[in-house]
Amino acid sequence: MQIFSIKSLLAITFLLTTVLTSSSAAFAAPKIEWTPGEIQFTFGSGQGPGNPVFATFTSNTPLDQITLEVVPSLSDFVVIEPAAIQNVQAGVPYTIALHFSLPPGVEPGTYEGVLHVRSGRRVVAQPLKITITVEPQILLGTDLPTTNSDFEAAVTFFQTLAQKFTLTSLVNIGTIKLQMSGFGVDQFTVWVTNSIGPGTTQANVLFQTNLTFPNTGGAIRGTTLSVPVDLSLPPGDYFIVLGSTQSNVLQGWIMSNTILPSTVGSVGGWEFTLTGNSNPAFPPSSIFTPVGIRPGAFQLLQ
Repeated sequence: MQIFSIKSLLAITFLLTTVLTSSSAAFAAPKIEWTPGEIQFTFGSGQGPGNPVFATFTSNTPLDQITLEVVPSLSDFVVIEPAAIQNVQAGVPYTIALHFSLPPGVEPGTYEGVLHVRSGRRVVAQPLKITITVEPQILLGTDLPTTNSDFEAAVTFFQTLAQKFTLTSLVNIGTIKLQMSGFGVDQFTVWVTNSIGPGTTQANVLFQTNLTFPNTGGAIRGTTLSVPVDLSLPPGDYFIVLGSTQSNVLQGWIMSNTILPSTVGSVGGWEFTLTGNSNPAFPPSSIFTPVGIRPGAFQLLQ
């Protein structure tokens, strides 16, 4: 009968521990670490695709036949470069570029998903989280200057203002922005119509609401009023009409400095009513005269 000494048992235990530890290291589950740990990208109003965003990953084990791909919910927003890597060494950082673009017709909101690293058919932990925010995009309009030393037109009971715009394609408008000046005590009415002047009726009104002038101190200092709307407008001519029953001529609509480029239409001229030509009962049916200068500051957003 063979008897093992304590020294022999200790040697065997040490050998088994070494073998198991080596095997555990050899067969450790592949894992990816990302820098940064999350990507957040925002498409702002009027912004298009910008420069690529870079991310770096490091694997704890060697990997072969690497592919990088985002989940389907983000595939229309993001292109990965490179999308494939033949070999990845353990502990070596690899940098990739994420190219963001805005799909046509996408709705404003937040879109979340992940970027997976695959080795052959196996998905390697840890994915890279990606959050994309799509802010309302400017469809048509002008800049919104906070000051204007040239001109601002009063919105009063005797002077109704109308800003024309023309659409060349169907658009869905969620917000209208107006750059106004005032004291924040008087109200004015906003209409969107497809006609102005004598003969215009309530049937031509597509939207109507009341707003309060902002408290800017009046004169040429402007601030933005956002008007929520829900309008689907086909190609054609339209007007934003502003009128009021108040007579304080220091409150009004700021003039724009720049017309923004647009793929859905064009910005037309500003028009107003002279004393005696206004119809306080229904201002859009007043007699309007072209102003002949830059337009009123406004924006149409998705």
